[in-house]
Formats: sequence, C-alpha cells, structure tokens
Amino acid sequence: MKASKYNIYIENSNKYYIYNQITQALNEFSKDFFFVLKDSLPLSDIDESEKELLKDKNFICDKDLQEENIILCKNRMQRYENRLARMTVMPTLECNFKCWYCYESHIKSQMDEKVIKSIILFAKKIIAQNKLSHFILDWFGGEPLLYFNEVMYPISKEIMNLCKQENISFLHSITTNGYLITPDSVKLMKEINLNKFQITLDGSAKFHNKTRFSDTDKNTYSTIVRNIELLCNEIKDVDMTVRINYTPQNMHTIDDIALSFNENIRNKIEITPQLVWQYKNKEKINKKDDLINEKLKYFKESGYKIKDGFAPVRGCYVENMLQFVVNYDGALYKCTARDFNNKQYSIGKLSEDGDFIPNSNYYRYFTSSDFENPTCLACNLLPSCLGGSCIQKKLEQEPFSCMKDDIYSSLVNRLLSIINK
Repeated sequence: MKASKYNIYIENSNKYYIYNQITQALNEFSKDFFFVLKDSLPLSDIDESEKELLKDKNFICDKDLQEENIILCKNRMQRYENRLARMTVMPTLECNFKCWYCYESHIKSQMDEKVIKSIILFAKKIIAQNKLSHFILDWFGGEPLLYFNEVMYPISKEIMNLCKQENISFLHSITTNGYLITPDSVKLMKEINLNKFQITLDGSAKFHNKTRFSDTDKNTYSTIVRNIELLCNEIKDVDMTVRINYTPQNMHTIDDIALSFNENIRNKIEITPQLVWQYKNKEKINKKDDLINEKLKYFKESGYKIKDGFAPVRGCYVENMLQFVVNYDGALYKCTARDFNNKQYSIGKLSEDGDFIPNSNYYRYFTSSDFENPTCLACNLLPSCLGGSCIQKKLEQEPFSCMKDDIYSSLVNRLLSIINK
C-alpha cells in the first residue's frame, strides 16, 4: 500500500489533518501517522482492519494503482454514461437591463413556434433513445422571463409531461435577473415545477442600482429582493441561489445584503459571491479571499446557506454529451458563456422534426478532454482542478494557464475554515 498522491496535509494548532480529494474525506490523525503518510514511509505497522478503513477513504491505495485513472474513469462516465440529459433553452437574447459586464449582444429576438415545436420533439427523441434517470430543463438568456408565457411555459409543460410518462425525474431551473417575476407567473411556475433559481444582485443596493436600472425604475434592488422573497414564500422546496457579483469597488459592502431579507426565509437562500469576470485576469485584489470568507461567515451567522466542502470529481456540465444549449433560432451550443450572435461556436442545429444535425464542432467536443495531457495527469491537484474544467477554452485555443498555486491556496483556506468552525 502507499499514501494517495491526492492527499492534502494540514497542520493546525498542534492537530494534524489529511484531506483526500477523490473521496472528500477529512480526518484528524496522530502526529506520527500523519508524517508516515506525508513522508511516504512504510505502512507495515498498520493492521489489516485499519488499512481497509484508510483504503475506503482513499488515504492509502494499492501500491501499483495509477490514481489518475480513477479521475479519467469518473470523468468518462460523466461524459458518456447518458443517464442524465440537460437542455438549456434561451427564448431570447434580449434583456431588460444593460449590465456593463455582460458578454451578450442583446439583439431583438424571440423564439418562434417552429423552434418551440422542434425543441419539444428533440426532447422527446432524447428521452426515447436513452435510458434516462433525470432530465434537467434549464432557462437562460438574455432574460428568459421576457417570454415566459409565449415560450417558457408551453415548452416546460410538454417536457415535464414527457418525463412523467416515462417515470423520469424532471428537474427545472432558471438563471434570471428576477425583476419580471409576478404573483401570476409564480402560480404558473408552481404548475411546471420550476423551483430552482439563480438570481443575481450586483452588490449592496447602492452599487446594484448603478448597474441594474431602467428608465422607469432606479431602485431595481428593492423589486428583485421582494420577488426573491415571493418565490421563497410561495414555492415549496424552493432552491434559491443569490449570486452576488462583486468588484474591488463593492466587495467591502456586500454583507449589507444580509439585512435585506426577512429572517424567516434566510435559511432557504444560498449565498454565492462571484468576482466579476473582467477582474479575474487583472492584478489580484489584496486579501480578496480573506475578506470574502469574512463576509460569508457573517451571512452564515445571519441564517443563510453557505456551501461547505468541495464538489465531487465531475468537471463542467458541458462535458455531458447529452447536454445542449438551444438558442432562440434553433442553433445548438455546449456552453452558455458565449456571444450567441457568433455562430462560430455552434455545434449544430435542430431540424423542424426535432433532429439534431451536428457539425464538426460537436465531434471535437465528443473526442476532446481538458486534462488528458502529461502535465495535468501527473499533478497532485488534478481532482480539484481537472485541468481548469473548460473544454470550451481548449477548443477555442485559448492560452493554457496553470492555476495550481491559486487552487492549492483556495483549497487549504476552505479546509481550514471547516476545521476551525
């Protein structure tokens, strides 16, 4: 037996912890055993029952095991196992806001009846041709709620009924700015089992209203907060994520948001801060991680949900080959982080009969991997990185940038926050 190369070793306040990135097990150990594993010393003094327990959590493994093959196996199962289908539908590229950081071109557009029909037929064929256990219908844009009655409701109802007929779990989600939600639309959302929401606030009210406003409403913050509360109060088993976009200018005030929501619904809201993407490749914000962790601690103390721990080895949702993004015009893509006016990244289109007509990009996705290269496969942080988990960037030939130091630092900081709770 040998120590797993995917162990992370942490000494903290004279205590010794090991975290395994594959199983996500985090255990405290004696100092002596900690250094036996860390220094790759012989394991001869451990009895067989202890070895089995350690092996179950992958702290140790067979000496001849090439552990990177575990990652490859899990990744390929996720990509090709085809038990879960995901369809992200974009009714329009239009939006009722013009946020300065948005990468979309908000042209006037609306999905027509032909495309609506082809999407329903496409979903029917995916269900008929695959042994699915789950079907995820997801809404994106533009702002999808601009055409809730015309596009979202009829497609959702048909696909939900198809899943019921085949005894397939139907999961329903939307990414929306939340401004157009009304009591009437909430009633229809309940009817089509739409219960998973991601709604963004651009910092506290002061900063949000400088980014998201209209000619008739200079305080959209209050409207969106009220609509989030409406969803949390009306929709059973609501899965609500409030994404907080932060910048060097607003990050010091994002905890003001904690006081915006009634205490009785805070336990239904998960808070997810995200650095606005234009700042990610610029100089680092000093002590950014420490400050955000401090803000998250305050949210948690105020009754909100905060993610602890780490996601299992899986990679990006794009890698599932039964995952499709359908634009309003029937063109298909894999990734939502696109300018959809540019057909360069399309993977094909839908016919009127609901057939997927692939192009060469689709086959590039099917046969490519982000981390199947000698450097990534040899790296001891592979389970936490998966090469950056973005096939899209690789296929678009963006320069590779190894983030190993940042990933390790973030991983250790997150583990310490769990240990010190």
